[in-house]
Amino acid sequence: MLPAVVPVLSLQPLVENAVRHGVEQREGDGHIAIAGTDLGADVELKISDDGPGMDAEQARQALSGDGRGIGLSNVDQRLRATFGDEYGLEIDAHDGTTVTLTVPKFRPGVRAA
Repeated sequence: MLPAVVPVLSLQPLVENAVRHGVEQREGDGHIAIAGTDLGADVELKISDDGPGMDAEQARQALSGDGRGIGLSNVDQRLRATFGDEYGLEIDAHDGTTVTLTVPKFRPGVRAA
C-alpha cells in the first residue's frame, strides 16, 4: 500500500474529526482505528471511532459543507477534483462513525495535488 497517492492534509482532518466528534463526545475511554486495505490499483483507508455517530442527514451535511465544519467537505472535494468522483469520501455512521477514503496507487498521470 506504500505507493498510494494520498493528498496532503487528507487524513489529518478525518482523524481530528474522529477525536473531536467521536471519542471526546462519549463517556469513558474511546477508540480510533485507522486501517488500510489493498484493492489492487487502489488503497482503501478507513478511520473509525466508537463515538455517538451521526444520522444520514448529518453525514450528508458534513460532505456538502452545510454541517458544523468544512473538514470532511474539503477532503471530499479535493479527492474528487484530483482523482475523479469515484474517489470521494464515504461515511458510515452506525455504532460510531467510519469515514472511508479510497485513493489510487501511483501510476503514470496520477498525482496528489
